[in-house]
Amino acid sequence: MRIILAGTGSAVGKTTISTGIMKALSEKYNVQPFKVGPDYIDPSYHTLATENVSRNLDSFFMESGQVRDSYLKAMVGKDIAVIEGVRGLYEGIDSVNDIGSTASIAKSLKAPVILIINSRSLVKSAAALVLGFKALDPEINIAGVILNKVKNKAHYEKTKRSIEEITKTEVIGGIVRDDAISIEERHLGLVPAREKENSLKYIDIWSEVIKNSIDLDRLVEIAGEAPKITSDIVPIWNKLNKQKVKIGVAYDEVFNFYYKEN
Repeated sequence: MRIILAGTGSAVGKTTISTGIMKALSEKYNVQPFKVGPDYIDPSYHTLATENVSRNLDSFFMESGQVRDSYLKAMVGKDIAVIEGVRGLYEGIDSVNDIGSTASIAKSLKAPVILIINSRSLVKSAAALVLGFKALDPEINIAGVILNKVKNKAHYEKTKRSIEEITKTEVIGGIVRDDAISIEERHLGLVPAREKENSLKYIDIWSEVIKNSIDLDRLVEIAGEAPKITSDIVPIWNKLNKQKVKIGVAYDEVFNFYYKEN
């Protein structure tokens, strides 16, 4: 099972929502977290939430087959993959092709996408956003929508109805605006989990908000609809059975920007 949580752009609440979903699902499932792109900070929250090291999937550094191979290796023994996108769904290194984008990872993994929208001051215009994102690339399976920063239940219901009736796309939840649960931003994007006091406390709060706001059972059903994929990577050398060597790696407040693949 796998699901991609993508945004219409940056600052729509992807990391807060993704981490909350990971934590909530971890109560029932062994969750493997992933992050699209070269990011160290978001994965630090994923890892705390799931107790599994978050992996990066990057179509700039990796070909499609390598993305699948990395994904499949990380999924051994896991129940469900929750993949947080980067910036907007279609943002990559180029304004025309998919390289480096969340969309490219969705294609490589044949993964359904849940689109996260900042719905502040939007109702019918939210439906226009969904229509545009679906029309831009029909190969992307936008299977559901999460509305973030809704004003109240009435706002949520009106926007949900508009999206579902106009776009025929399911809205699986809505989260009421609350600045108290947002993550402090800085020049790198977010403050690493190691540098934020009470990170686990915040993650627990996000998880409770998610459980009260999003249909997690439906999200899991959508994740389960992803087709089986295989790796076509052939090793270029045989594994040699030699004596193991211990390698020391510094890991603290200063040295913590590492990719698990390395």
